[in-house]
Amino acid sequence: MELDTEFRYPNVIDFFGTTLFHLCHFTTIDLHNYAAYNNYSEDNIKKSNDMLCNEINEHLKNNGGEYHEDIIDSYSQEIREFGEFYPPMHRKAMVITLYNFFEHQVKTLCAEINKLLPQDMSDKYLKEVCIKRYRQFLRREASFDINQGNLLWKRWEDMLKVEQIRHVLVHSEGEIEKHRVERLADDIENYCKQKNGIRLIRHRIIIDEGYVAGLIAEFISLFDLLDRQVNAFIRRYESEHGSYEVPLPLGASRTPL
Repeated sequence: MELDTEFRYPNVIDFFGTTLFHLCHFTTIDLHNYAAYNNYSEDNIKKSNDMLCNEINEHLKNNGGEYHEDIIDSYSQEIREFGEFYPPMHRKAMVITLYNFFEHQVKTLCAEINKLLPQDMSDKYLKEVCIKRYRQFLRREASFDINQGNLLWKRWEDMLKVEQIRHVLVHSEGEIEKHRVERLADDIENYCKQKNGIRLIRHRIIIDEGYVAGLIAEFISLFDLLDRQVNAFIRRYESEHGSYEVPLPLGASRTPL
């Protein structure tokens, strides 16, 4: 199937052969891989820290008290790396990566749907990178059920807060800049109060263990919900333009035996 010519309004389309049909499903597979990587990284940092603690304790046990301070001082860099540096670095990188992945996948979904509309709406909704505009596109042009009060709306509202958090992590190392405090602090603080593993302390975002895993679970939930809306969109399209029938081999019959 030539997608450039056939995956366009108003053709009868083999949706099973298109990116649109599989996109949300494959996205959730990728998210499960991100979850496995996150668990692997968190476990490795913990194991390394435990090994370090055991090594320090062994030295303390085998040496007199007068040497303990020097022993601990000799490990100060490693203690800081596994306690203060590596965990927040990993979690910050994961939040940024996950949000960017979400943003890209949603824009791809919108672009695929846009090909099936009577009029190209990309300049109106997709020209700028903005997940709020992407939501408007899906609601208004594709008739997705993303309405206030339902779970998909709630998930999307949460991602708007994650977008703000990602911006702060990227541009100011997790600290809300003074000129942005009034606009961002309340939104981010309210979000942090509702979620496990993330805090706002003196306008600095602190990401604890468990937040990234919870965020991935919410992304998976969101794309599961989007997948249902994609299938509903496909059914609406097929009811208007007809459904594609796979060509059968010569002599084969569609009549069930």
